[in-house]
Amino acid sequence: MKARHIGWLLALVTTITVVVLQRDVGIARDETVYMSAGQRYAEWWVGLAKVQHGIGAPLITSTFGGPMGGGGNPEHPPLAKLAAGLSHRWFHDDLPIFGELTAYRLPSAILHGLLAWLVFTFTLEVWGLAEAVLAALCLLVLPRALFHAGLTCFDAPIMTLWFATIFAYWRALAIDRKRIPWQLGLAWGLALATKHTALLLPFAIGIHYIVLAIHKRDALFRWRLVATMAVLGPLVLFLVWPWLWLDPIGHVKQWLQFHATHVHYNFEYLGHNWNAPRFPWHVALVTTLFTVPAATLGAAAIGAGVWIARWRRGTNADSDRAPVLLLGLSAAAAIGPFLLGTTPIFGAEKHWMAVLPTICIAAGVGGIWAAGRLAATFEKIPARVAIGIVAGTIVLAGSSETVVSHPYALTWYSALAGGAPGGADLGMNRQFWGVSARGVLPELAGQPPGPVYSHDASPAWGWYQRLGELPKGYPDAGNEASGIAASSYALVIHEQHFNRHDYMIWRNYGTVRPLFVLRSGGVPIVSLYKRPAK
Repeated sequence: MKARHIGWLLALVTTITVVVLQRDVGIARDETVYMSAGQRYAEWWVGLAKVQHGIGAPLITSTFGGPMGGGGNPEHPPLAKLAAGLSHRWFHDDLPIFGELTAYRLPSAILHGLLAWLVFTFTLEVWGLAEAVLAALCLLVLPRALFHAGLTCFDAPIMTLWFATIFAYWRALAIDRKRIPWQLGLAWGLALATKHTALLLPFAIGIHYIVLAIHKRDALFRWRLVATMAVLGPLVLFLVWPWLWLDPIGHVKQWLQFHATHVHYNFEYLGHNWNAPRFPWHVALVTTLFTVPAATLGAAAIGAGVWIARWRRGTNADSDRAPVLLLGLSAAAAIGPFLLGTTPIFGAEKHWMAVLPTICIAAGVGGIWAAGRLAATFEKIPARVAIGIVAGTIVLAGSSETVVSHPYALTWYSALAGGAPGGADLGMNRQFWGVSARGVLPELAGQPPGPVYSHDASPAWGWYQRLGELPKGYPDAGNEASGIAASSYALVIHEQHFNRHDYMIWRNYGTVRPLFVLRSGGVPIVSLYKRPAK
């Protein structure tokens, strides 16, 4: 089998894995907004293609615009939502291949497979086949990344398009100077059309470009790289986002201002509930340390050491294009803003997941180097056997943590933290988005019908009933105290800032005893209460 075929096989396996695993994952409250918006976006584009309507401002505004936080969801670029909407239209409505939820989530799964191919190909071209296979497999068995790749959200897609931009830039460094590297502008434009964090990419690419320019003593270097990013990238964003057609400068300012002044979410970290800066500078580092399998991190640390040693000896692979520097700058740009302590608080590792390709590539290099040392130390062990032992151990360790994490990967923490129980003891965030509520639905469906205080799962409650996860006789009872008072059943999704809901239910129901407690690794994540009979 040729190397490129191995890359596409790994991409296919990654995509299939995501599609299969997401079937057990609950619906995130943000997904309900993005799926609804994506459906409208798809209808607008299909209608435009069929000349059923024009590009009038009222229809564009009602579809893509409106107030921030409204139904048009103008606070986020449209690409991931549009892809989800088209996928649902094509692969559920027109050609019923997938279920409704899976059809919406399919583009994210495909993009995660593309990321596996990008990681494989980059590593193959610089370090070799064994390193490339191990790097892609390390990506495949990242529990949190697999979880996010199975959602109709932006966090996994932007990780792919971020690295696609890095890859396109690195490839463009090797092309003839007279050619226009349009792939770089296209990749960055698609990244911009996915999530605002793509605006950090020029920092990584720009520093790398300047370092190479100084090293080559060429003031102009490859100016076409700068031109294509500066022109084609924003142009792609503009073309994909009709809302910008009405007022490009004004709407871009609104978009960026929304995120610069974003509301702070509640986030539990080391036993404290953070909901306003300044928060600890080490949040991103510690969270990454606890949400990447320990074996992968160990191999990545070895890989980083190998890179440093080779740099000191002047033997780094492909030194003309400095791939290690590029990977390091990519990781720094992705995680750097979260080290400042003033970045708006969102939700854990998903916002800096673009560091993961660098970690996985380093793990691939480190693992194969360790295998080489094993073969050199024990001369009777053939090199291929040594690679199988070391790489197999790394991948098996990651796989075991992935299996344990499913389907509540937001509750899972790595062996360094002590698993889910260790993460809970350390006071790390147990979950968010109300995803885990799906796990109590079978228990609830076995009870007599009645209104349910669905808590943080409220936005997804109608979806669960539409999809047949819950019979129709269990309507949402409403919000907060009035919802609890009107309910026969009540959920509490355990996050530190939700503790007051337990007390509200105890007071109203007259009991502190839950009917059922959903656990992951022994850690309570959702409690289901039933109102006692009078």
